[in-house]
Amino acid sequence: MTSYLVRPARPTDGRAVRELVRRVRREFHLAVRGGDAARPGHGLLWVVEVGRGEIVGCCGAVEVADGGWELDTLFLAPEWRGFGLGRSLVEQVVREAERAGAPAIVCEVPAQMVEAAALLRRLGFEGASAPAHTARRYVRNLAGVS
Repeated sequence: MTSYLVRPARPTDGRAVRELVRRVRREFHLAVRGGDAARPGHGLLWVVEVGRGEIVGCCGAVEVADGGWELDTLFLAPEWRGFGLGRSLVEQVVREAERAGAPAIVCEVPAQMVEAAALLRRLGFEGASAPAHTARRYVRNLAGVS
């Protein structure tokens, strides 16, 4: 496998991130929104860069009212799945949330994104009540926070 780098998104990554998000949303037959949350400047966003600067994954989070965090973006190009890149992205969000003192991270996953839900469960997220039948809500309480 090519080497990769998980790093904070830069303003110059915006176009590549938007294209990645559109591609993955189409793959899962989800609505493609023009103003998707996955763009630099919206909360915190990390990207996976491979080779000569190609963006193949992104993961974003925002702080919510109770001091917790919401993982609001997690997209990985299909040909890059299964190499641990999604795990690296989510673990980066967990580290940053712990550093910020967040009590928990929540995430809502569309029902058709089975691999993403399985990844979150492997990383300690537990299923919680979902607001709609088309998505499942996951939460991970963070260590050292009561």
